[in-house]
Amino acid sequence: MRISLFIAAASLMIAGAGAIQHRSDAMTVNVGTQPQVVRVADITTGTGGIQTWTRMMELGGLDTYGKTPQTLFVPSDAAFQTIPTSEIRELMIPGSNDLRRAFLARGATDSRLTPEDIAGKRISVTTLDGRPLTIDATGEELMVGDAEALDVQRLPDGRVIFVLDHALSR
Repeated sequence: MRISLFIAAASLMIAGAGAIQHRSDAMTVNVGTQPQVVRVADITTGTGGIQTWTRMMELGGLDTYGKTPQTLFVPSDAAFQTIPTSEIRELMIPGSNDLRRAFLARGATDSRLTPEDIAGKRISVTTLDGRPLTIDATGEELMVGDAEALDVQRLPDGRVIFVLDHALSR
């Protein structure tokens, strides 16, 4: 499945217009140094959602960086199925904070990026782990590093989630 910048921008406008519904059974995640509740469980896509990533975030990891992630590059649930099961198990162990922290930080930046901001551009941002990440919005596909963005969602607090077809290379 491919996503054009037009579709991504339309998705953000729909999300901003209140298409993201909050359910009372939604999971919440504290992200950043200040306690901020972000409801990500309500965001699902045609690719199967981001529930695996949500469970990982609940275990913690990004809250120790001192910067609040404004843009998250999240593997879809289908993308997590391509990661070896043993690696997923290790990431989900409550005591695996360093490994999980590294995995989550590779897919987060404190820069807020929307499709409107990057349309027709190729830019580089620094992820929370200090590495450069190239985002290429010059072609038909919106590429984030070596992954394709399948969907883009805006959280109610303005942060942006790019749902990817696979986890970013380490």
